[in-house]
Amino acid sequence: MQTSTIEKVNPKSLAEAGQKLIALMGEAESGVYRNVNLSNYRAWEFGRYLSSAKEQIGHGNFETWRKNSFPKLKDGKAQRCQELFRNNSKASELRLLTDDTLDRWIRSLHLDSVRKYRLGYVPDKHQPNKGKDVKLPRLHSFLNIVNEYERLKYRHTNGLQEVDLKEAREETGELCAFLNWLHGNSKDNPWEKGRIPPRR
Repeated sequence: MQTSTIEKVNPKSLAEAGQKLIALMGEAESGVYRNVNLSNYRAWEFGRYLSSAKEQIGHGNFETWRKNSFPKLKDGKAQRCQELFRNNSKASELRLLTDDTLDRWIRSLHLDSVRKYRLGYVPDKHQPNKGKDVKLPRLHSFLNIVNEYERLKYRHTNGLQEVDLKEAREETGELCAFLNWLHGNSKDNPWEKGRIPPRR
């Protein structure tokens, strides 16, 4: 009689090994969160500095001065720092940079601006056609209509946005005729070429 696989391993030892890995991962993540928050704060400080320098030097000369003064600083990073400060110009300067104060400070900011700044940490997606003019085909699908209808129905039936049914009937008359024809409920073809003049 063969021994089952579960009997050959020690489930407790296996779980303990996994718990150690989870603990190491958690420790690394906590360091990441602190460093990312601290990086956001330092970026905000630098953005404030650049904004002040721009006022002193003047808009026309600022870009040249910045590039000459900080040749290793990429334009995109400098702009992200300035934008982070611009969107959070009323944020307070911190005296203590503890995990708690940094976390509270980040939460006080305009969160979309924080997300946008942090996108700079994400590796670029491979885009073989980047920089080239590529014409993408326009996707046509009746699912667009269906999805809009589902959203509208959900809002109406859940009391979030009441629909004026009289107005809805007026606006969807042509669509209703098309759907009746499409599903075989009418022989009258509302999509017959030349029947309806193109909308301008």
